[in-house]
Amino acid sequence: MSTEILVASEFVSAVLALTLVYFFSKAYRLTRFIHLIGLPIGFSFLASSYIFLGMSLLYENDVAGSELFLLLRLITQSFGFVFVAFTYYFSSKSGKSAKYLLSIISVASVISILLVFGALMFSPPFMEVPPVNVCDECFRIINLVFLGYVIYYLVKHLESLHEAISGLIWTPLAFSLMFLDQYSLLIWGIDGSQTAFVFAHGARLASLILFIRVYYSSGRAQHEGRET
Repeated sequence: MSTEILVASEFVSAVLALTLVYFFSKAYRLTRFIHLIGLPIGFSFLASSYIFLGMSLLYENDVAGSELFLLLRLITQSFGFVFVAFTYYFSSKSGKSAKYLLSIISVASVISILLVFGALMFSPPFMEVPPVNVCDECFRIINLVFLGYVIYYLVKHLESLHEAISGLIWTPLAFSLMFLDQYSLLIWGIDGSQTAFVFAHGARLASLILFIRVYYSSGRAQHEGRET
């Protein structure tokens, strides 16, 4: 896959993610569902990670600059996934205000990322930042863990509903595609599989597009429900 196509893919992903940020923010203003206040923030960090990866590819001849953008990409992407996971976890806790939950989610997310960095800093070589490829594998595993939780939470939540909401049943699939994106990139980082690399980008774009479809499907179902 050429550099031009990769850069285009990253910026298209960023546009799709920012579109979702707008949709989630709009949905929160209309419904005031607690989990919808965290999703725009999480996807904002995901959009930033796609931009940072695109910038690292544009400046690939500048090794120091490229590695800085790659590191920023790892941090923002993992923070986005962690933030989304904690959003779903704490949204199930009743009796808490949106402002309080947002503070708790932010603190929990920051601590999680700092713990990962702490573990990396105290692993050999001691008190040195490991190479980006080593950090990449660690952060991929963290991403898979938190995405796995999100998928588990959503499936259990849908099972508990007496009546499935049209469109929302596709949400676990959208996050599963993101899980496949991260898993494929982990495989690519380990053995350099180009098939896994291409599949990862396809899965990511498909997941973001599916999220947009979920938004429109659920919105249409609610509109039809009000009419009936």
